[in-house]
Amino acid sequence: MKLEGVPDKPGIAAQVFGAVAKAGISVELILQNAGVNKVTDISFTVRQADAAATRRILESLKAAVGARKADSLERLYKVQVVGTGILNDPAYVGQMFKALGEAKVNILAIGTSEVRITCLVREADQSRAKSALNDAFQVGVAG
Repeated sequence: MKLEGVPDKPGIAAQVFGAVAKAGISVELILQNAGVNKVTDISFTVRQADAAATRRILESLKAAVGARKADSLERLYKVQVVGTGILNDPAYVGQMFKALGEAKVNILAIGTSEVRITCLVREADQSRAKSALNDAFQVGVAG
């Protein structure tokens, strides 16, 4: 889900996610760009089962929050690298992106925390993405 061209001012995220929460919809991943020229974009993921309801909420909020456009991409898949080593070893980030690039998997969005790198990819690329990351990080390889 995405609201584009949102005024970059306090309270907008509260309006958006308050309305989504009021509908009983859980948000999984939130991405917001740094504001440029006093506007920003807010993107987030929800379960596929909640996509239609969330899209309706965003359309109803678009004018109220002053967004230019409400949009959605569906049939996405989340791939992640998780572990405490991410915090201390910068090679994980490059290794993840290299593996996905070599597998010809386009990354649509990236989110990180101290112990997790999350990439959204198209559902059609799910198998290649999983295989590439399993190979790159030797998941399931006996040592």
